Amino acid sequence: MNKVVNENGKAPVSASLGQRIRAARRDAAMSQGQLATSLNTTQSAISLYEAGQRSVGIDMLLNVAKILNRPLHYFLGQDGEMLYVKESAIAELIAELEQHPEDLPELIAYWGFLRWRRQP
Repeated sequence: MNKVVNENGKAPVSASLGQRIRAARRDAAMSQGQLATSLNTTQSAISLYEAGQRSVGIDMLLNVAKILNRPLHYFLGQDGEMLYVKESAIAELIAELEQHPEDLPELIAYWGFLRWRRQP
């Protein structure tokens, strides 16, 4: 089985995942060494993940997400896409909220009310 690679010789998924890990690490103001220590691995391993030259296992990715305080979908989504079913009620709601973000606080308050009302 041949591995799909881009013009840089990297697997596209590993390359984009590595870029997201690097961006999240920088946003968290962590060095590769600090992240490596938190993950009980080496700085070299982090460097290889970020360069897209080493695959990241799911257990490691879950730990990366937890340490860098990012949802898992941040690392797995395509170009910032959220992971939801397109053409669903959720997708329609999200599209509406993107058009009218000023409605979000009221929607959250109403959702809280509905949850409160359902409590026994």
